[in-house]
Amino acid sequence: MLPSYVALTALTDRVRSDDLAVVAAALQTQVMRDFAPEWGAGAVVGAFAFDAIPAGYTPLIVQDTMEADGVNGFHRTRGDDTPYIVVPYGPNWSLAASHELLRMLANPTGSARRPGPSRMPGQGTVEYLVDVCAPCQDVSAAYAIDGVPVSDFCTRAFFGTITQMCSFTGALRAPLEPASNGVVTWLADDALLYQARADRQGRIQVRGGFSPANRAKMLLRELVDMLTPDRLSLLSNASRTNRLVEAEENARRVRFANMTRFHEDIAWRFGHASAIEVTAEPAPRRQVKGTKVGPTGGTEQIKTRPSEEASRTVRTAS
Repeated sequence: MLPSYVALTALTDRVRSDDLAVVAAALQTQVMRDFAPEWGAGAVVGAFAFDAIPAGYTPLIVQDTMEADGVNGFHRTRGDDTPYIVVPYGPNWSLAASHELLRMLANPTGSARRPGPSRMPGQGTVEYLVDVCAPCQDVSAAYAIDGVPVSDFCTRAFFGTITQMCSFTGALRAPLEPASNGVVTWLADDALLYQARADRQGRIQVRGGFSPANRAKMLLRELVDMLTPDRLSLLSNASRTNRLVEAEENARRVRFANMTRFHEDIAWRFGHASAIEVTAEPAPRRQVKGTKVGPTGGTEQIKTRPSEEASRTVRTAS
């Protein structure tokens, strides 16, 4: 399967370009390392200014919180059905972006379904909407990549009958059973939609009787999203767990260490650092001309003989 191309961008001044770059890198890692091996759907994710999105890329837009229902989530343009995603800005907007990205990759049309036994007695076999993030969408199930919060997601086992690892983090314990604040949606033979919704304590209630017949040109996914219109805002503004806070602090230390390491080495190579010891590599097996530091700090020409194989330490002065 050809990969999707996704442009992470923003229509709010509260998201900086370097924030977009860090989150795009985390989403790229999640898709290729964690998600694609399970679902066989990959993506190339890049960070772009809104006016520089390349042709063929699906925009994933971070926008200031909108009050109107149905604005956030996956959509297609009215004119030519071009897909795009809108997520609301918040302290954890990366979690909402990951949530929507993985949903799109696993179910591009928004209408793919899998058969399974209904959670409502008497309905028999129904068709469950393939929504890989809604059942485990709470921040308590999220994990971090390089300090960036990303969404948990269902494995294929969740839509089966065998109890295995039902989500990437293990938050889902049984097939077709939502975790804390999760939602599972299905279409019954009466042509109506039903949902099993779990509260924060994991207690599940079934709600239903939603008709998809009068949705006009609205995608089935868009209709389902309107049944829980505040879900993405809750994700973007959720308080980070201690695990996510610790991961962010660790990532910040790693970034600082990397910046220091490379900055100092580059400074030395361009002659802007002083008194830095560098262990030279073994000399090549051919004669080359070089320099060595003289007693007064000057240099003099030397010839390297083939026998000079050992490493040696050179102290440079600025």
